[in-house]
Amino acid sequence: MICCVRAPHPSLIAAWLKAPALRGHPLVIGGLAHERASVTTASAEARAQGIVEGMSLNQAQQFSPDAIFQPVDEEATARVRQSLLSTLHHFTPDVAVGELPGCVFLRLDRLVLRWPDRSLLLAAISRAVEAVIRVTPTIGVASSMFVSKIAADHATAAVPVIVEPEKTRAYLARYPIDVLPLDDDLREYLELLGLKTIGRLQTISRPAFRRQFGPKALEVYDLALGDDRRRLRPWRPAVRIEESEPLDPPVDNTEALQFIARALAERVSASLLAQGLGTRAIRIRLDQEAAPPIGIEVRFAYPMTTAGELFDGLRPRLLRATIAAPLERITLRAGRLEAAYVRQPGLLIRRDGFKESIADAVARLQEEYGSSLVQRAEVHADAAPLVDHRILWKPA
Repeated sequence: MICCVRAPHPSLIAAWLKAPALRGHPLVIGGLAHERASVTTASAEARAQGIVEGMSLNQAQQFSPDAIFQPVDEEATARVRQSLLSTLHHFTPDVAVGELPGCVFLRLDRLVLRWPDRSLLLAAISRAVEAVIRVTPTIGVASSMFVSKIAADHATAAVPVIVEPEKTRAYLARYPIDVLPLDDDLREYLELLGLKTIGRLQTISRPAFRRQFGPKALEVYDLALGDDRRRLRPWRPAVRIEESEPLDPPVDNTEALQFIARALAERVSASLLAQGLGTRAIRIRLDQEAAPPIGIEVRFAYPMTTAGELFDGLRPRLLRATIAAPLERITLRAGRLEAAYVRQPGLLIRRDGFKESIADAVARLQEEYGSSLVQRAEVHADAAPLVDHRILWKPA
């Protein structure tokens, strides 16, 4: 299932965050009223007076003389956009930017185990977004990006709209064809034929529609049936997590680095936890006096987050490093960053791109909860039929 999260234009949100008193008033973003520019976005109060995107600022002032006009704050807008995407990325790495500003899509498949109750998940998403941008989004859930966007457009801040796959066609049938991405010629042609709703369009067979409007129009027909073949292209945060510490005085062996490496691992872990991320690789750089730096890379089977996990992975590699000169600085950089989420053995999640082997899952569970948590059953076929006598439990 695809979740569409809709929020106002990031430029509008940026203006509200900077001046909360502007909420509830007609606000036009795009420039000052006397400037020769067009409207980028407008508040609901300004839209109610007839202002739309693309309208000249001079014309917008005529529609709403009392409106407040402001230029686009590009830096603040970028921060709002980044905050919205980062917040949703904490839930799942399957986050994609929509074509419209303030529209973000999430694939919910990976969250089923962690959030078996979908209503609680949607409420958590709404609260997380509101905490960051001070605006409650509207949310739509459906089997495709197109239908989830329509659902979000018609949802309220308090109640999300969920369209189950088997009800997709009936849900779309009620809407006018204007919700489809039609060019002017196709829209006019459909209206001349009396096809003003998606329900009427659905009554035409696909071959007949192709013969009448050509193969290029089939994409519109498929959308009318709820078949959106676009793939969700995941957004990746531009994050660099790195911690470094000078060694004064320089040290000449790697055993002396253990205390400092542990402290750096704790700082890297704190940054990962703050951003809801995990790392699959730690790069260690050891700067030497009058000698080339030493590079060490530690890879993990699954995204690591805690300081203990990070340090346990890098410590053996650090101890085996061969140094030629005293060390002046140690640097840890987290690479291959991914959203931290509940991990399960690959056998329990089909088509999961982040599978871990059973051996890795067992090792992680033992590390986190003790070696006695996971045990191996050894069956003696020739033992007594009693279960307690036939099965011997041993550490895994």
